[in-house]
Amino acid sequence: MKKRLFSKIDYWFVVLFLVLTSCSNTQSLKNINSVEFKSLIVSNKNLLILDVRTDIEVASGIIPEAIQVDYTADNFEQKIAQLDKNKTVFVYCATGGRSAAAASVLAGNGFEHVYNLEGGIEAWKEKGFSVVKNNN
Repeated sequence: MKKRLFSKIDYWFVVLFLVLTSCSNTQSLKNINSVEFKSLIVSNKNLLILDVRTDIEVASGIIPEAIQVDYTADNFEQKIAQLDKNKTVFVYCATGGRSAAAASVLAGNGFEHVYNLEGGIEAWKEKGFSVVKNNN
C-alpha cells in the first residue's frame, strides 16, 4: 500500500495558498493610462512618483515631484528598500516596459499600492501633461 505525502484536503490547502499568494502582487500592482495616472497623482496626498529611467533619459525632463531611481542600476533594490512602503507609488519609464518590471519588484517587496504608467513618459507627453527639468 502506497503512502501519500498529502491528503486531498492538504492538496487543496496548498493550491489555495499558491493561488492567493500569486494574486497578492497583482492586486497591489495596477497598469493605468496617463489620464488615470495624472488624476490619481492629483487626488492622492500620500504618494511617491518614481522615475526609473537612466540619468541621460531624465535630463530631458521628468514628471513634477518625481524622484529618479534607475531601474538598470546595480543598487536599484537597495534604493527602493529605503522608500516608504506606506505610500502609494506611481512608477514610470520612457515607454512602460522597465517601469512594469520595476513595479513588479516594488509589489514583490511589500509596496501595497503601485501604479505603472502604460506607455511611460512618452504617453504622458502625448497628452500634453507637463514635465520639468530634473534638479537632482
